[in-house]
Amino acid sequence: MSQSTTRASRAPADWMDRDNDRNRAFRPDLPRVAPDRNIQLMRLRREQMERRLAALRASGRVPRIALYARTVNGQTPARSLTAARGFAESRAWQVGREQEFTDCLSLSTAEDRLGWLQMKQRIASGFIDGIVAITRPDVSPQLSEYEHELDWLAWHGGFVALVHPENVVPQ
Repeated sequence: MSQSTTRASRAPADWMDRDNDRNRAFRPDLPRVAPDRNIQLMRLRREQMERRLAALRASGRVPRIALYARTVNGQTPARSLTAARGFAESRAWQVGREQEFTDCLSLSTAEDRLGWLQMKQRIASGFIDGIVAITRPDVSPQLSEYEHELDWLAWHGGFVALVHPENVVPQ
């Protein structure tokens, strides 16, 4: 997969970006299509994750991960947590004991979810490096809140990995 994952860089990432820059400069009359917000956030998440993983590899440390899933009617999301654990283990990431967090699906904002807040606290404290969730809506169904959470995690040295990336719709 060779695609650009840089965010708002001054230097164009590839020939298409350079061509688009020239068209913007010399052909202002052409209609412009705004980039899809979902794709922008997918790139942001992947860039932040790759940057943090590279830093961890450079220091010789294995990423320490927490698993996160949303529940319905208080049921234990065993299948979701198993999928998240399998994802983390397939990448040789360390999932510590008692590093599974769940929140009720009805709690829509991240600030209302105790499990999510506990993981953020552990990232800020340096106990974990990242979070594995199943899908983007598990982090937040609202794009602006999702971006806010990604930025907060990156600012505090964390990242989010998704079992089903933003560009894949689970069936």
